[in-house]
Amino acid sequence: MTDVDVLIVGAGVLGTSLACHLLDRDVGRVMVLDAATPAAATSGAGAGFVGLWAAGYAHFLTAAELELERYSIGYYRELPNADCLANGNLFLATTQDGWDRWVATVARHPFAPPDTRQLTPTEVAAITGGVVAAGSVLGGVLHPGGIQVSAGRATRALGARVIDAGGLLAERTRVTGLLSSGSRVTGVRTDVGPIRAQTVVLACGAWTNGLLGDAGWRLPLLRMVATRVVSPPSAVPGTMPTIMVPDRYGLWLRAHRSGLTWGNGDGYAPSFELGGPVFDSAGEPRPRHTALLDRLLARLGPDLRRLIPGHDTSVGWWLQGVPVMTPDRTFLAGPVPGADRLYVIAGDNEVGVTHGPGLGRLMAEVIHAGGSDWVDVSRYRLDRFEPSAFPDEKAVAAAMPARRLPDGHGRTGEGTPLGVPSLLASTFTRAGGRSPSRCRRSRPTTRERYRRAAARRCRSG
Repeated sequence: MTDVDVLIVGAGVLGTSLACHLLDRDVGRVMVLDAATPAAATSGAGAGFVGLWAAGYAHFLTAAELELERYSIGYYRELPNADCLANGNLFLATTQDGWDRWVATVARHPFAPPDTRQLTPTEVAAITGGVVAAGSVLGGVLHPGGIQVSAGRATRALGARVIDAGGLLAERTRVTGLLSSGSRVTGVRTDVGPIRAQTVVLACGAWTNGLLGDAGWRLPLLRMVATRVVSPPSAVPGTMPTIMVPDRYGLWLRAHRSGLTWGNGDGYAPSFELGGPVFDSAGEPRPRHTALLDRLLARLGPDLRRLIPGHDTSVGWWLQGVPVMTPDRTFLAGPVPGADRLYVIAGDNEVGVTHGPGLGRLMAEVIHAGGSDWVDVSRYRLDRFEPSAFPDEKAVAAAMPARRLPDGHGRTGEGTPLGVPSLLASTFTRAGGRSPSRCRRSRPTTRERYRRAAARRCRSG
């Protein structure tokens, strides 16, 4: 006898989106389990940018992801209590090189929405309500149809929708392993006892491989710690678009309750550069690495104050999440080979909030009907990687492609509002920095940089 028809491990944006779409298809009893509460982990730490990133901002996102993005934007617009604002997505350049390498590609991309428009520095200042100083930018490109949500509130709204649709949401229930009979997964073990299910889906992000081992699988996943700062209120208008400035080491910022929330690559680090565990303890849903915050403030602070001279960019509070990256920066979604009725949806590549509703719909179609006529799910199959090629997280990092392909000048570049691991990307340089190849060879590790900064502070004090 089974307790539920579909059991989903993880109440983040992917797990709750999947549950909502399964319930829409009347698949039977659906339960979502979480060791904490909805949005308590990485989903709730997200900045909530939702846009058409496949339209020129990330070359590895294709027409398939564009479909997911369009669907998700429409879904969030209709989701109550998600704090959805349709202010658009604004891409800025502060240098000619930044414009040529990153922002111009957004303007001329074949997937660019028809209402895409280029903005002068004066127009940038106007559309941001004076937040961005006209003299600090070369220009911008606006996607007017982009939106922003509160990632935490949107995830909790999805959880509420699960309950309203007749699903079950079990909070503070830790899954400790999988139950199986032969090759068939029959449920999970939890800290409150076993739960049996016809189908089990792992949507638990950084904890995925810890459970997959029971099925004899390990996926090539890289855990990345990402930092987000929230500044005190300073009369930032709620009509401001989300802002991405790739030539400022992937700076992203948006309005947050009349203040700003922001970050860039200086606040990110792969798990293997942390010098210790990702989480302080096994029960913590989010990490707390102050060294990353200190580095972010030291390196980005001066640039941020020049870009936004009239508003408070100090730290009101801060938080971190652990997005999970894949070798090709593409999602993992589908059945686990050799483990009957076990599925995984993972590898958010820090675009999980943008693609969450779309991925939820796609996976619901796969589970319910065995496939999809909407988007080709084979692009996300789990067995597309050779397991022996990625023995550890460093190997995943080494395989990851640059965010930008070489442009007409023969250059490559990184830079992203989405928090792609800037410490790993050999082609991502800070404005005015060294050449990509030299940067890769000589860039010190996170711990070395932090120790040097601490030593300088001691000397100056």
